[in-house]
Amino acid sequence: MVIIPKKLYTPIYFFFVITLLNGREEFFNDKIMIYIDNKITDFQVMDDQVTTSISGLNDLSKEEKVNSIQQWLPNARPNDRNADIYLARYFVVEFEDPKDDLDDMVNKFLSIDQIRYSEKMGIIEPAYIPNDSLWDQLYGLPQVKADLAYDFWDIDGGILPGQMESGEIVVAIPDIGLKWDHPDLIDNIWQNLGEDADGDGVVLEFADTVWVFDPGDTNGIDDDEDGYIDNFIGYDPAMSDNDPAPLNKFHEHGTKVAGNVSAVTNNGIGLASVGFSVKLMGVNANNNIDEPWYLTHTNQAVLAAAQMGADIINCSWVSLAFNDYQYNLFNTVKNEYGCITVAAAGNGVSNGGVEDTTDFNPRYPAAYDNTVSVTALGENSTFNCWANVHETVDIGAPGEFIICAMPRDDELYALGTGTSYATPLTAGAIALVKSVIPDADNEVILSKIIHTAEYYPDMDRTCVGQELDGLLGSGQLNVYRAILACYYPELSASEIDFQTDDGFVNPGDTVVVNVTVANSMGFEAAENVIATLSTNDSLLTVINDQIVFDDAIPGGEELTGQFIITSPSNALLGDIVCNIHFSATSGETFYETDIEFQVPLSLGQFGYPIENINVQTAPIITDLDGNSLKEIYFSADSMMYGTWVAGFDVPGFPFDAGIEIGSSPAAGDLDGNGDKELVFGSTDGILYALTKTGTQHVAYGQSDPIMGAPALCDMDQDGDLEIIFVSGNETSGALYAIHDTGDDVTGFPLDIPEKMVVGPAVADLDNDGVLDIVIVTSDSNIYAVDGTGIIKDGFPFITSASLSSPATLVDLDGDQDLEIAAGNENGELYVLHHDGSLMTSFSAGDAIRGGISVADINGNGSLELLFTGYDNHVHAWDPVANTEAFGWPVDLGTDAVTEPLTADLDNDGDLEVVTATITGTIHINHHDGTPYQNFPYSSQDSIYSTPAIGDLDNDGDYELIVGTLMGLQVIDMQEAAGDRYSWQVYRGNAHRDGYFDVTLASITPNKNVLPTEYSLGNNYPNPFNPITRFTYSLPEDVRVSITVYDIKGRAVKTLVDSEQSAGYKSIQWNATNDAGAPVSTGLYFYIIQAGNFNQTKKMILLK
Repeated sequence: MVIIPKKLYTPIYFFFVITLLNGREEFFNDKIMIYIDNKITDFQVMDDQVTTSISGLNDLSKEEKVNSIQQWLPNARPNDRNADIYLARYFVVEFEDPKDDLDDMVNKFLSIDQIRYSEKMGIIEPAYIPNDSLWDQLYGLPQVKADLAYDFWDIDGGILPGQMESGEIVVAIPDIGLKWDHPDLIDNIWQNLGEDADGDGVVLEFADTVWVFDPGDTNGIDDDEDGYIDNFIGYDPAMSDNDPAPLNKFHEHGTKVAGNVSAVTNNGIGLASVGFSVKLMGVNANNNIDEPWYLTHTNQAVLAAAQMGADIINCSWVSLAFNDYQYNLFNTVKNEYGCITVAAAGNGVSNGGVEDTTDFNPRYPAAYDNTVSVTALGENSTFNCWANVHETVDIGAPGEFIICAMPRDDELYALGTGTSYATPLTAGAIALVKSVIPDADNEVILSKIIHTAEYYPDMDRTCVGQELDGLLGSGQLNVYRAILACYYPELSASEIDFQTDDGFVNPGDTVVVNVTVANSMGFEAAENVIATLSTNDSLLTVINDQIVFDDAIPGGEELTGQFIITSPSNALLGDIVCNIHFSATSGETFYETDIEFQVPLSLGQFGYPIENINVQTAPIITDLDGNSLKEIYFSADSMMYGTWVAGFDVPGFPFDAGIEIGSSPAAGDLDGNGDKELVFGSTDGILYALTKTGTQHVAYGQSDPIMGAPALCDMDQDGDLEIIFVSGNETSGALYAIHDTGDDVTGFPLDIPEKMVVGPAVADLDNDGVLDIVIVTSDSNIYAVDGTGIIKDGFPFITSASLSSPATLVDLDGDQDLEIAAGNENGELYVLHHDGSLMTSFSAGDAIRGGISVADINGNGSLELLFTGYDNHVHAWDPVANTEAFGWPVDLGTDAVTEPLTADLDNDGDLEVVTATITGTIHINHHDGTPYQNFPYSSQDSIYSTPAIGDLDNDGDYELIVGTLMGLQVIDMQEAAGDRYSWQVYRGNAHRDGYFDVTLASITPNKNVLPTEYSLGNNYPNPFNPITRFTYSLPEDVRVSITVYDIKGRAVKTLVDSEQSAGYKSIQWNATNDAGAPVSTGLYFYIIQAGNFNQTKKMILLK
C-alpha cells in the first residue's frame, strides 16, 4: 500500500469571556442559537416562523414569547458541515422582548430532547477605533519587508506581484461595505466572469464618468450557479442584493480594510499594498444604515465569500463570545471550501485602541483554530500594550496609524489604528504567497507566513505586569522571508510504502516501511538529513527508527530510506498515528519539521480504499454483467460509482445524476434479459435504472426527493421486476410502483399525507400469492398496501413516535404468514401480524435507526431480530421468547444508524454480526457476542451507511465493504467463508426488499460444516507478482500433496505434503522455489493429489 501523508492537527479551545464590549452588551439579549439534533430528520418551521414540528419546542416558545425561529444560514448547503455538525441545522430563536437571564433561556431550550446545543449569540463589532492623528508615510510596508519582496518580480517588465500565468487570488472583505469604485481600488476589484453573460470579458464598465455593472451582464440569473444572482464583484447578504457598497459614506471600515489588503500599487496615486495586484471581493455584512458600531451579517457574509470562491477571507471584526455555531461555520469554510480565514485579535480590554490596555482574553473568530489570528504592532516593531494578545495569536503586523482608503469622494484617505489594519496586511501577504505557489495546500501556505515571521524585542516585554512570552504568536510578519522560503529546504514524505506480501500491514506483520523524502521544488538543498519515526501507540513497535541520509537532497529531488515496524497478531485493526521528525541543514540554517501519518493496520483489499468521496448511502456488491466477478456500486454526492477487483472503475461508471443521490442502489434483472440493472433515486425526484454499462435503462421523473432504497419485485408475476419506491417532502409523500418501461403499475402512485424518509419492504404478507408493500412514516404510522395500491385492512398501525427505520418482513412464528418488524424514534420495536394486530414489542430505550435484520444467531431454532440505534447497543432479540440471545446486547460505545449484517465469516457454521457506528468503528461479534479477532476496527471517519458483505474477488473469503464520509474501504477477512443464508447487505438482499426467507435459512445449528466433494480453486490474483493464493476443499481426512511445476514439467515448489483434516483450506505461493530463491516470469502449474482426487490448474507470474 502507498499512502500520501499530511499534517493533521485539530486543537480545540474553550474560553470564558468578560461581559461588556466598551460599555455595550457582549451578547444579544433578545435571541439565542439552537441546533436541531441530527437524529431529527423531519424538522420544519411553519409559515408563521414560530410553530415547528417539535411540540416541546412549540410549548416553550409560547411560554417564553418567541417572536420567530429562523434558519441561521439560509444559504447553507446540505453538506456544509464540520464533522457531524451541519450548518443548516442551526436556528436563531428571537424573543418578543429582551431577556434578563439568557443563561436560563439557554438551559430551558437545551432541556428539549430534540435540541442538541443551545447558546447565547455574541455581538460582533469592527476591530478598529477611528483616529485623528496624522501620519505622512507608509511605515508598515518596509517594516514587513514588502519592498524587498517586490524585487522577486520584474515589475518594470510588466510582471507584477500577485499575478499568475493563469487564474487569480481573491481576498474577500466581509465587512461594513466596500467602496469598490475607489480610484485606488477599482483595478484590483474581483470581476466574476462566471456572471459575464454577454461574454465581453468584463462585468464592470466605465460609463459617463462612473463605474457601473455591465448592463449586458445584468440578467437576474445565477449564471455561475454559486447561489448568488449577478454577483459581479461580490454580494450583499445583509440587504440581499448584488452590490456590496457601504450603505452610507460613513460606513468606512470595510473600505479602509480593503486598501490594506490590495490597494493598486505602482499606479502613481495614493496607497501601496503588500497584495499589490491580488483581487478584492466585497461582501457587505451590515444592514444597519445608521449604527455601524456592530455588524449584523458577518457569518452569512463569510459563508457567501466561501461559496463565491474566495481564497482568503479577511475578518477585521471581533466578538468576545465563543460560539459553537460560528466555530463550525469557520471549520466548514476551511474544510469544505478550502478558504484561509484571517481575523483580528482585538484592541484592548474595552476595544479602545491606543488609549486602552492589552486584554489577555481571546477574541473571535480570531481565536478559533484554523483561523489566523493577528495582533497589531507600532512603528519600529514595537508592541505598545493596547492590542490584544493570547496563546491563540499566530502573528503580528503593523496596525498603528495606518493610512487607509476611505469611501468618501471628498476624503479618499485617512488614518486608522487597530488590529483591523494589521489583519488585512497579513491577508495580503498570504495572498501574495499563494500567488507564488498556487498549487500548495493551505497548511503549506500558512507555514510560510507564520514560520518565517520575525522576532522583535517586545516579544519579551510585559504588559500590565504580565509576561507576553508565548502570547504574540511567531513574531512579526516578514513578507520577504515568506517568499524566500522557497529557497530554504522544505522536506516531506512524498511517499510511504509498506513492503508487505499483499500491500497491507496486517496484524502480526513485521514490515519494512520505505519512506521517500522529498525536498520541494525551488527550495535550497537539504544537507545532513535525518528522519526519525515514533509513535505513542502500544499496538506498534518501531524496530529501526532512524534514517540518516549521507547525500544532500537538492530542491525537487528525493531519496528513499527504510524503517522497520511490527505489531502483535491480535492487534485491533485501525489507523495508528505515527510521526516522522525531519531535521536538516542548509548552509548555516537549521531546519526541522514533523510529518504525521497513519499506519493502516488492516486486512485491506488491493485497489482500495477509494478516498476523498462522501459515501452516505449503503453500497451493494453484485454481478451486473454475469461474468462471475462481482462489482461494488455506491453513491457519493451526485455520482453513482461502480468498481470491481483492484478498485478499477466498471466501464460506463461513474454515472453523474447532476444532483445528490439520496437512496441506496438496488440491483436485479428488470427485463429478464440475463443482465441486472442498477436502480436508485435522486433528490430531484428521478428514479434511475442503469444497465451494466452505465447507460439509462429507464429514468422516471416525479416532483419530490426519492427517499431510502427502492425495492425490486415481480408484482404482476410476469417474469419481469417492478420497482417500488417512496418519495416525499416535509409534509407528504407517495408510494410508487412502476414497470421497467417506466409505466405506472395500476393503482399507483398512492398518495400518503405523511412524510417518509426510508424505503419500502415487499413480500407476500398473508400467503395469498400476491405481493404486499409495507411503508413507515415520520408521522408514526406503519402501512401495508396490496398489489393494487389499496391500503390493507387493519392498517395503518399507529406507533408512539416517528419511524426512521424501514420495516423488515419475516415469518417469526412459523404460521406461513409474515410478521412486520419496525422500530421508531422512541426506541420501540413493534412486531405486527400480517393483519396489523400487535404480536409483541420491545423497548430499546432510545431511537432505533438503520434497519432490522434477521438471523437465528444462537442456533436454537428461533429467529432473532438484530438492530442498533441511539442506545449505543446492538441487540439480538427473540420476539417469540421475548428475550435477547445469550451474550447480547453488545455495547458499541456510541450511537449507530446502520443495519446489522450477518455472515459466516470463518466457516465455523455460526453467524458473525457486523455493525458500524457513527464514529466510524466497525464491530464484528461472534454468535455469542464475543469480539471477532482484530476487531473492533476504527476507520477514522464517520459511518452513516450500512456496509455490505460479499466475496469480491472469488477467493473463497468474504470482503467487508464500508462507506464513510471520506471514502470507501474494503476489508479482506482472509478466512474461508461459510455459505449460510444470511443478511449480508442493507435490506437483506440485492433487491432491497427487506424480506427474510426462512425457507432458505438453516435454523438448526451445524457446528461442523464440511465440504461434500474435493475441489481446487483458481488462484488470485492471476497474473500475480509475487504473491498469489488459492483454495481447496477436502471432504474427509486425507494425505494431501500440492506441488508447483514450471512449463517444462519440473517441480518448483512443494506447498503441501502432509495429512490434513477435512475442511475448506487456503494457501499462498510467494514465487520462490524449494531453495527459497525467486523464480522467473512465466507460466506455472499447480497440482493437487488427495486420495484418488487430482486436479491441475495454471497460473502466470508476471514481474
